[in-house]
Amino acid sequence: MKNDDQVKKAHVWENMSTVWAGVGEKRRRGLRILPKNTGYFVHVTSRTVGQAFMFGDEEKRVFVRMMRQWAGFSGLSVITYCLMDNHFHVMLWVPGAVDLDHAELRTTLEGIWPEEKVLAWDAFYQKQRSEVKEEMDAVVVARMGNLPEFMRVLKQSFTCWYNRKHGRKGTLWEARYRSVVVEGNPLALMSVAAYIDLNPLRAGLVDDPMAYAWSGYGASMEGDSTAREGLEVLVRLARGHQPQVALNLRRKQVSQSSEHWRDIGKTMAQEQMQRALPRNWQEVQAAYRIWLVNKGASKADVLQVKEKFRQRKGFDPVQVIAEYEKQGVVPLHERLEGRMQTFSRGVAVGSADYLESMMNEFRSCFGCKRKSAAKKVKGFSSLWMSLREVD
Repeated sequence: MKNDDQVKKAHVWENMSTVWAGVGEKRRRGLRILPKNTGYFVHVTSRTVGQAFMFGDEEKRVFVRMMRQWAGFSGLSVITYCLMDNHFHVMLWVPGAVDLDHAELRTTLEGIWPEEKVLAWDAFYQKQRSEVKEEMDAVVVARMGNLPEFMRVLKQSFTCWYNRKHGRKGTLWEARYRSVVVEGNPLALMSVAAYIDLNPLRAGLVDDPMAYAWSGYGASMEGDSTAREGLEVLVRLARGHQPQVALNLRRKQVSQSSEHWRDIGKTMAQEQMQRALPRNWQEVQAAYRIWLVNKGASKADVLQVKEKFRQRKGFDPVQVIAEYEKQGVVPLHERLEGRMQTFSRGVAVGSADYLESMMNEFRSCFGCKRKSAAKKVKGFSSLWMSLREVD
């Protein structure tokens, strides 16, 4: 027979809610778990309110600029990204800790603040006691290596710019951003990056992801050195890994061209080492493209049991095999097609002197930190340059 204490305890548990209100609230907002005191890779995404198509080329260009600026301030590295008409994806490396002295902090602030604000902040800083100076530095450092802070200021800054431009008020985003931490192994990293860069292909906007300018891969194929750095980091971390189907096809090619069976292993080993330590962008691009076509092959999806199969948009299987045979190498004429878009998206094309005169004439259209007008267009004569990125 139960004693009085046991009865009281049972009564208490029976009357307690099975779901704590705080937990329920967090679940409705979406659970977020971020590693502490260590660096990590993460995939973040956010959609516009009502998933409305609100972003054109100008909005995407401004978003990329802001993303680069705030990532530079925060010490985060953008591995790759994709901006669609109503949402964005970004894959980031978030450092475990950031430790900068005052001079380095000022340099980072110069990348995001107007010169007048930086000067005023530094002048105020110099007048303070040492304890106050340490606190001021600590406040800035606390914002670095901080994913929630980076996403907050990026989304808010872009919202303010967008609302001013379009004469609107209110929130631009449907909800808070979603984040997925990615394990730092080659399969996980390359798969998530490929998923991001394949978005425009899956949506049917392009036939090849390198033709989409507002993604990390598309920007890198147009010559964006910053976008290339992110993919190079990714390929180096992958340490030469390739999809098994591509390796099998390459082994078959090597065996057909080798005079002796012993040459097969030697050739494959040399190529594997080359992929592990890429010497230039062409080798980085080839290694990454193999993963893109591997993950981007079109497949049949089932919407519902009663509905017929439909083909998911992607690379044609024949095209996938052809890319495997080329080992991801993109012919020169195809690379130049992407760079030719400079002639339509830029505001001027010509010699460096001509572009400088154009920028001086319309100086107010460009950012105050823009020093030179001419941008090289790789693959063309150095006499031909482009004036882009109007602010």
